Amino acid sequence: MEAKSYLRQCSRADGMLTLKDQRSTAAKFSLSMHKVEALALELGILPLRHQRNQHTLSLKQQRKLFESHVAIIGCGGLGGHVAEILTRIGTGRLSLFDFDHFEEHNLNRQNFSTLASLGKNKVTVVKEALEQINPSVRIEGFVHRFNPLSDMSMISNCTVVIDALDNPEIKVQLAKACKTKNKSFVHGAIAGMHGQFSTNNTLEKLYPEGGRGAELYSGNPAFTVTLAASILAAETVKSILGIGEVLENSFMVTDLLHNEFETLPL
Repeated sequence: MEAKSYLRQCSRADGMLTLKDQRSTAAKFSLSMHKVEALALELGILPLRHQRNQHTLSLKQQRKLFESHVAIIGCGGLGGHVAEILTRIGTGRLSLFDFDHFEEHNLNRQNFSTLASLGKNKVTVVKEALEQINPSVRIEGFVHRFNPLSDMSMISNCTVVIDALDNPEIKVQLAKACKTKNKSFVHGAIAGMHGQFSTNNTLEKLYPEGGRGAELYSGNPAFTVTLAASILAAETVKSILGIGEVLENSFMVTDLLHNEFETLPL
């Protein structure tokens, strides 16, 4: 019996595939969990883990999301949370970049920053945690300080590049490089209770003088980080699926202190 026939037999009456049956298929046919999910979606069978995505995402959209490849540059506050959201929603492949390790001051907001992870490379910790959440996602981790001027070949196959950096100069370089390579780019930044976001735009107007990130002077509360990560993830999914309105030729600013959200032309 071939894997596809076996998956059809395993599929529930509602067209869902349980994690147990996904694992048994992988073991029986010596396939990766990623390959099993790819075959299931090709057959119109939805892994049960994605049941609550239904009515928001169609089966076709779920498959397109699974076939996408997202690069996340920075695995700290924003990057760690975005990585988890995209892993849970069913993005098929992630490339993670960060050169840093977890420190005590990260504990207030950074996903997967725990007492046990202090001193460990962020990329290594995040990758291992994500694989426990969704083993069907292919995750590459690079303990590497990404340089947009020399490293774009490392993300040449990515569908979307997410800016989760904290250095304005590198953010601008990354945005320019993505524009030059005609690659979808999603930008986000926070400072205190404020955030800003943009998609597929260069960032010179937002960072005309470069300098250090404003969060150094305004702080990084956990609620601003998690809200910002959700907006970044939503912009990424919309970009991949070609749905809704992305922040192209515009940017969004959020102010949680005064409950204000505003989209402005860029």
